Amino acid sequence: MLERLVIENFAIIDQVELSFDDRLTVLTGETGAGKSIIIDALAMLTGGRASTEMIRKGAEKAVLQAVFSLDLKPVQRQEALKQAFLDAGIDVSDNQVVIYREFNQKGRSVSRINGVIVPLKTLAGLGARLVEIQGQHDTSLLLNPDSHLTLLDDFADEQMKRDKADYEHLFAQYRQLALRLKQVTEQAHDLNQRVDLLTFQAEELKAADLKSGEEEQLLEERSKLSNYKKIADSLDEAQQALNPGIEGGAIDLLAAANQALTRAASFDTGYENLAQSLSEAYYAAQDAGRELDESVANLSFDEGALVQIDDRLQVIHQLKRKYGDTVDEILAFQQKVNQDLATLDGGSMDIDQLTAEKAAMNKQIQEAGDRLRNDRQRVAKELEKAVNQELADLLMKEAFFEVHFEPVNGFLPNGTDRVSFNVQTNKGEGVKPLEKAASGGEASRLMLALKTVFIAQQGLSTVVFDEIDTGVSGRVGSAIAQKMRAISKNTQVLAITHLPQVAAAADHHFLIEKRSDGERTVTEVNNLQTEDRDRAIAMMLSGDEISEAALANARELRGATRGMGQ
Repeated sequence: MLERLVIENFAIIDQVELSFDDRLTVLTGETGAGKSIIIDALAMLTGGRASTEMIRKGAEKAVLQAVFSLDLKPVQRQEALKQAFLDAGIDVSDNQVVIYREFNQKGRSVSRINGVIVPLKTLAGLGARLVEIQGQHDTSLLLNPDSHLTLLDDFADEQMKRDKADYEHLFAQYRQLALRLKQVTEQAHDLNQRVDLLTFQAEELKAADLKSGEEEQLLEERSKLSNYKKIADSLDEAQQALNPGIEGGAIDLLAAANQALTRAASFDTGYENLAQSLSEAYYAAQDAGRELDESVANLSFDEGALVQIDDRLQVIHQLKRKYGDTVDEILAFQQKVNQDLATLDGGSMDIDQLTAEKAAMNKQIQEAGDRLRNDRQRVAKELEKAVNQELADLLMKEAFFEVHFEPVNGFLPNGTDRVSFNVQTNKGEGVKPLEKAASGGEASRLMLALKTVFIAQQGLSTVVFDEIDTGVSGRVGSAIAQKMRAISKNTQVLAITHLPQVAAAADHHFLIEKRSDGERTVTEVNNLQTEDRDRAIAMMLSGDEISEAALANARELRGATRGMGQ
């Protein structure tokens, strides 16, 4: 419950300190007096985003403080709320929460809960468990079909909570299995592509049948064939110079020189060594001549062999462009390809097994989804009954609220249905989606009926209604006042209102007024007592001129509401 609120240098508020009690408290005043500013301050204290534009002109910073009591009933609600603060590292052993927030002109903001600095996300999460603010235009949650399933689940009983937990557990497993199957299928596809590539490479390299040193040998052979004419001419020239039988041949000349030196050595032994050298040269020349004759006889030119060599070198060149700079590198690559092919058998990716597991789990999750649907439809009947009773209390006896279920193909994280709220506002019109059927005063009452049910279910300690009674009057206004008073039996209610019926039904009444000293405008808040309350209500009934009749009417209206919600 909100016990105290302190506002400094916020919008047109200089400094205000308010103390709150339980039950129903109303804030009234002329339009523009600053009623909503107080609610804006409370919203920022519970996690709303701050803006430098909200700092009072001339001030360096705005300071907001609130004190909440955690003394809730039943005890389970109190313990759950305290645990949320403990989980955030905040001591609440005295059952009290003090929230402090300041923000300055430089855009810096600091938030503290019981002295502990907390990030805005933490403040918003804990603040949402302390206060809910419902404005006349703040109906997006109730009017958004995407939120209706969550709201229905908030109304769940223990059986539905268990079945929902079972479904969510199965869905998490199902999603992981489906993701794994998708990954394995993609991996198998990638593996098949990899195997196809390796197989092509292995076959291409096997067909090439390269040998280490082959390229060098081919280049040598090609060089011979390419220079055949030069080789033949050179051999012929050498043959003519060496072979005997040709006058002046080198062999004949060596023979003559050998004979001459042999004669000289017979006369002088000093020439024996020289004669021996010439003899050896002669016989060596004879051997070379015979080999040369044989080479000339065997020398031939094979143009086909040269073409084959060129083709083989072209194959090697193409393989070098793909797999390596040398034949040895290509052979090493071929060895690796063969090894990779031997290891890539795909045994670790059993798609058939995963598919079978998914099919089995599909049946399990479908059964869990059916159980959850049955639970929700049962709980929806209870919700419909509760909301329709609230609508009747708010003088909408012809209105009818229902929860619509639409099965989906497949599975969603939260079940197998889409849920939306439908309503008939007038008899014979038929049900329509909530966001299309509600307008004006009907929207206010529809929202109040729904909030009444959900507030009781959510167990909030404080609820703020910011002018949700706009556009209604008379008996409807009285019905809204009674409903707010009924809510306040278990939940602290703060209401900004222009309805005298609501003001008259309140247990506590704050009047917000705007005053000016000629230079500055400030907002003042007064906690009204009995007579001042009558005057404030009379002003709401008749305007600025308060007559005795208006005062009497205000007293009568307050008296008539004293038994409301008791």
